[in-house]
Amino acid sequence: MSAFLWTIAFFGIYICSADAVLAEELPKPAGQSELKTEEMKIYPVTAAVEGRDDAVQFIDEKDGFRIYIPGELTLYPLGVNPVAVLRGENTATGLRLAIDASAIDNKGPLMPFQVEAFRSDFIRMVKSSTKDSANDKKILTCREEEINGQKAVHVVSSTLTTDGKRRLLRDEYVFVTQNRMFVVMYMMDEKLYPAYQDRIPAWMESVQISQVWKKIAIRATPFTTEVPASCIDLKDPEEQEKTMEVYGNESIMIGLVSSPRESFGFMPEMLTGLSQPEQQQVLDGLNRKLAADTKNAAAGYRGEFSEVNGMTCVKAMYEVNGSQNESYTFVKDGTVIELGFVYKPEQEKAVRPVIAHAVEKLRLEAGSDT
Repeated sequence: MSAFLWTIAFFGIYICSADAVLAEELPKPAGQSELKTEEMKIYPVTAAVEGRDDAVQFIDEKDGFRIYIPGELTLYPLGVNPVAVLRGENTATGLRLAIDASAIDNKGPLMPFQVEAFRSDFIRMVKSSTKDSANDKKILTCREEEINGQKAVHVVSSTLTTDGKRRLLRDEYVFVTQNRMFVVMYMMDEKLYPAYQDRIPAWMESVQISQVWKKIAIRATPFTTEVPASCIDLKDPEEQEKTMEVYGNESIMIGLVSSPRESFGFMPEMLTGLSQPEQQQVLDGLNRKLAADTKNAAAGYRGEFSEVNGMTCVKAMYEVNGSQNESYTFVKDGTVIELGFVYKPEQEKAVRPVIAHAVEKLRLEAGSDT
């Protein structure tokens, strides 16, 4: 789907959500006894900020989003909700806050160039939204900004109330990642804005957007790991020889492959307790198989026996056609399991945490999740 069409879809959500927040009566927080246990687990939470009494930290672990918000607000977590996450209000001043988070997983993650195009299209559509506006909408600010290392579209706008007697102001920030969209929106009477105009950017500088993960599993096996939620399924549907899962995004390709031990020939029943000559035979065998599989395109093979999650494996590094490859090979119950990564050398720093997480989360036994 083009970035423009993505913009059309989400702009509709954005407008409806923003207008609804301005008009809605904020929900009153339910008592703990009224909340289902499962809902309580996924409620966004807040935590005190050391040395500050003007702000608390809002934490949405499910979506990987954290930010400081005004301590003066009464907060209304919305629990199980596909978009809206939190509402807050200072009834004395009329300041309101809305935080929304929505997934982009239904059509697949956006590519980096689509994320960039999304922000550009979004800015154009916000500016055009003032045409023929029934409530005399005015755009005071509409630009792309970088906030604590995160790119966002910052929009400040005002509209007339239904009775035409006063103007309501929205100061909002829209963050778009490859698979998520976050909106942080402050709303107030326009006359109140000078009191918050400089404080809102200071709160926003605390924003943190972290990686979100999803589990992948080889069908009919207990072999699982986790990959970034932005990865898409790259598996060849015609692949019959091996049982495998292959996922990737613009930075890395991750493969989890299961093969009968007999297909390797040289592979022992287990990798533990091998003598030095036996270990060398395994390394030589893997090197020869790699050369055959890549038609001698692989270069610089460096293999070593290692321990991962309490299991003995062979960790290998090599290059194929300019791409860096890193693999972890295990033997279990007559099966060879390979967890592999392919990435460009310039992506080394970006993919290293992804590799570490996928290796840490690798599970080879049913019920071994932690």
